[in-house]
Amino acid sequence: MDRRRLSLLLALILGLVGFGTVGYRVLEGWSWLDCVFMTVMTLTTVGYGSPGPLHTDGKVFSTLLMLVGIGLMLYLLTLLAETVVRGLTDPASVQRRKERKLIHLRGHTVVCGYGQVGEAVCAALRAAKREVVVIDHRPEHLAWAEAQGIHTLVGDATDEDVLRRAGAERAASLVSVINSDPSNLYVVLSAKGLNPQLRVIARASDESAARKMRRAGADEVVNPYQLSGNRIAAMMLAPRLARLLSGDVTSEHFAVREVSVPETLVGRTVADLGRETGALVVAVWRGGHPVVARPNEVLQTGDAVLVAGAVAEVDAVEAARPA
Repeated sequence: MDRRRLSLLLALILGLVGFGTVGYRVLEGWSWLDCVFMTVMTLTTVGYGSPGPLHTDGKVFSTLLMLVGIGLMLYLLTLLAETVVRGLTDPASVQRRKERKLIHLRGHTVVCGYGQVGEAVCAALRAAKREVVVIDHRPEHLAWAEAQGIHTLVGDATDEDVLRRAGAERAASLVSVINSDPSNLYVVLSAKGLNPQLRVIARASDESAARKMRRAGADEVVNPYQLSGNRIAAMMLAPRLARLLSGDVTSEHFAVREVSVPETLVGRTVADLGRETGALVVAVWRGGHPVVARPNEVLQTGDAVLVAGAVAEVDAVEAARPA
């Protein structure tokens, strides 16, 4: 409604400028440029002075133009200010601006559900400099994510349209950690339907739900309760190794990361990768199975390597990966 009023008002002002220009041309005989200048000056009440002497008819015409024009100009400015403020604060407008930004994302990760698990997932992905889009139907849960600079989308992640708006068709991966097995199952089905190549990791509360999600197309299914138990046991049996593999060891000099083998290194050996970057190749992951990282092992397309070493060395391996 405001846009229609704004368009109508702009049309009225342009009509008034045209009317004033023709009026001065007829009454005073000035050039067209002088007539436009006088009309705009009168409507805006700037008061630079007329291009020439005003006759009685011209003065009466200017008075009427000012009386009509100043009201229209003030109303236009008020409506403009109202439209701008509403556009900045209206939730629907804010949401539309957010979704316009999502259109340009490629190769990002969609995280469905922003509870405690979802927040931890997002923090780890952001630390790895990955673009993340979070979907949750509770706006209040997304406030913290927005404060961290994470893209957010309010909606039901089980809805295909919501996943499409989050860019699931262009994403590299999707994580569904909603606190509901049926919801996570629906997300897996919908996401794989939109993008069969999408890597999907889902949360499940028990093995029965996990089997259903795998059949639905989930690449990995995680039971957070089982993971917590395994983690506690590992910290008792091998505390230093458990801390290292879980990422709890915070160091400015040491890092362990999994990196996809860049095309520039396909056909080269593990020894070449170590020599060119300085990183230690711990293992090669090929076809869903780990391969011992022998120095003469030739890297293939689709391989991933688990590398360890100084942060700069590991970063050098990541830098060689295609964007």
